[in-house]
Amino acid sequence: MAVVAAVAAGATLGALAPLFETTSNSPAHVVHLILAAGWTWAALAFCVGVARKSIFESASLAPAALITAVASYYATKTAQSASSQNDSLSRALFWSLAAAIVGAFLGVIGNLARSPGLRGLFFRALVPVIAIVETSQRLSAEASSQGTVVGATWNGIRIAAVAILAALLGHTVMRSWPRHFTSRRERGA
Repeated sequence: MAVVAAVAAGATLGALAPLFETTSNSPAHVVHLILAAGWTWAALAFCVGVARKSIFESASLAPAALITAVASYYATKTAQSASSQNDSLSRALFWSLAAAIVGAFLGVIGNLARSPGLRGLFFRALVPVIAIVETSQRLSAEASSQGTVVGATWNGIRIAAVAILAALLGHTVMRSWPRHFTSRRERGA
């Protein structure tokens, strides 16, 4: 069942990203920007890793989800346009290799993020950090030439990622604080 869920999630992400691609500043374009972003694909592999108890399963299912997403993405792109199938095939092969390597890494990171407290916080923070870095780079390099909707979308994602990082930190501190506070109080400090 886990394999089916991981592959289905990958196929869905891969197909939806190009289906929402438009040249207009529409809500569909915003959805495309989110679904086609690297941090979203990283989040898919990470979440597959989080969902599995075994590191081996995390390291194997996350790349399967990403490779399926890549295949679905390029199959959809090829079906949408008259672009060269050879070009799509070479890009799909390149991104499938990247998905296999990066997917395994992100799957393991997702699995390690299951660790409670500060041990897991570093791993839990990875996807929001990726989102912040990616959107910051896109804002500085591309946003001015792509319109206000693109800039607003990337700024919104960056703000949300910072808020998620703050929430992760706050949650971790609050979860560990009562034990620390209780143990000090019991000792009479």
